[in-house]
Amino acid sequence: MDIWGRITAIKGNQMVVTVESREELANLSLFTTEEQPQVVVNVQDERHLSVLQRKKAYALMVEIANYTGYLPQEAKEWLKYWFTAETGTPYFSFADTDMTTAKEFITFLLDFAIRNEIPMKHSGTTYQDEIDTYMYMSLKHRSCAICGKHADVHHVDGVGMGNDRNLVDHRQKHLIALCREHHQEAHKLGWPTFKEKYHVKGILLDPQTLNQLGIMTYKRMEEIDDKQRHTNWQTN
Repeated sequence: MDIWGRITAIKGNQMVVTVESREELANLSLFTTEEQPQVVVNVQDERHLSVLQRKKAYALMVEIANYTGYLPQEAKEWLKYWFTAETGTPYFSFADTDMTTAKEFITFLLDFAIRNEIPMKHSGTTYQDEIDTYMYMSLKHRSCAICGKHADVHHVDGVGMGNDRNLVDHRQKHLIALCREHHQEAHKLGWPTFKEKYHVKGILLDPQTLNQLGIMTYKRMEEIDDKQRHTNWQTN
């Protein structure tokens, strides 16, 4: 049930919403018997997309068009329809869309380019405002965060000399996807220098994501946890 209104007061973690229709509020009892039903407040973004967002979106669409053989205008239309189909976002126009929709569309375009190994003139960090999102994309598609080539998972924290990489608890490691060349450069320069040079970072992934991306299985997590519990039991 959607109830339309405006946020009229905010104090601490409390928010007052004044609804447009008393009838809609009266009908609330038809949908729930709870005195304090759960809700999600969707605040409409009234900001118009920025000039920079427009440039980023069009630059990515041109890259995709050049690679796929479509005319830029053709690529623009089918990419917008594909985006709306995947996300449920209403069809939009760049003439009047908001910043949130533009940001989500740029993320969609970048993910499409990385997933399909489409060469790009600039690094993904140039297009994606949220660096963590881009780092996740790179790990998901095993695409080097610097150049886009095929990559392996690099441990920013290091696994230690002589340690088996397959036995490492990845839940406690900051990860980044790097090709062999940039992996070696990261070791040569040292992580702080490498990070500043390319404006990248390592990210922590939750257990579910680690399993989904094939970085660490639930079975291995359980083995590590069981071993740790056994060690703690012996120590105590």
